[in-house]
Formats: sequence, structure tokens, C-alpha cells
Amino acid sequence: MNLPLPVASADETLALKPLQLLVTHCAWANRQLFAALRAVDSFESQGGADLIRMALDHIHVVRCVFQAHLQGVSHGFTATQRAVFPSLAELDLESEAIDRWYVDAAMSIPPEELARPRDVRFTDGKVVTMTPAAMLLYVVTHTTHHRGNVDVIMIQAGMPRRRDGMPEFLVSRASAT
Repeated sequence: MNLPLPVASADETLALKPLQLLVTHCAWANRQLFAALRAVDSFESQGGADLIRMALDHIHVVRCVFQAHLQGVSHGFTATQRAVFPSLAELDLESEAIDRWYVDAAMSIPPEELARPRDVRFTDGKVVTMTPAAMLLYVVTHTTHHRGNVDVIMIQAGMPRRRDGMPEFLVSRASAT
């Protein structure tokens, strides 16, 4: 659990294509969030823990939906949340696995495939045409938005704030080499 994501030197990180950089930063920021939450004593009994788990579950389900779209398979979800929210430990494991998948996908999808439009069906049944590049951007911005929601809940509950912005990401990459 919580194996480090592949480390690139500062030069390699900056040389990544913007989409790859955003996906890699998103995965790194998710790991920062879960590390901060794991460090909270008795997390499950903290005020806001249920809201945090609800937001993290929503993030995960949406990421699973778009993972299926990117793979060209049915996602099988009829809602953007599960009926029963997993524990923080389960969400952490699920997030780590899908983070790795998205990083690998962003690195391996050929440019011509990133630009190929395809129809995607949302959980409410609406269909929209998106490219894989747009799907990846959506997943990053959606995840970032809701990570910010979790950050606000953490601050309100008196949990320690984490730093997960692009500057911290780039510094972490530079100091890891």
C-alpha cells in the first residue's frame, strides 16, 4: 500500500507533456491527501470524516466511470456515489490503484488516440462526445475540485492542512533525485 509513484527528475518532470504532467501531479496530490488523512488520530470519529469519505467516494466513482470510457467498456454505474461508502483505508487503496492506472494511461495513449472523439454515457444516461484528452482533463479538474472540498472540511475539523500544489509537486520531484 502507498507505493511511491514513479519518480522523474526535475528535468524529466518538466519535459512531460502538459496533460501527462497534470495527471501525474493529480496522482501525487491524491497521495498527499491520503497520507494526511491517515495521520489523523481516530479519523473515522473526527467531525467531517463522513463528508470526507463521501467526497472521496464520489471522486473515485467518477474516475472509474471515465476509466471505463477510456477503455471503451461499460462502466456499470447508475450514480456518482456508492450506496455504502468504503472505509478510508479502502478508499486509499482504490485511489492509489486508479492513480497508477491514470498515470500509465496518460503516458501511453498515443497522440492520435488522445484526439479521437468518442461518445461517453454519464450515470444519468446523457451522452456527450469527448476525446480521451478531454476525459483526462475532466478527471484531473474534477478530482482537484473535490480535493479542495476535502481540504475545507479538514480545516474546519481542525485537521492538519497539506500542501499539494504544483510548486510543492515540482520541489518534491527535484528533491527526489
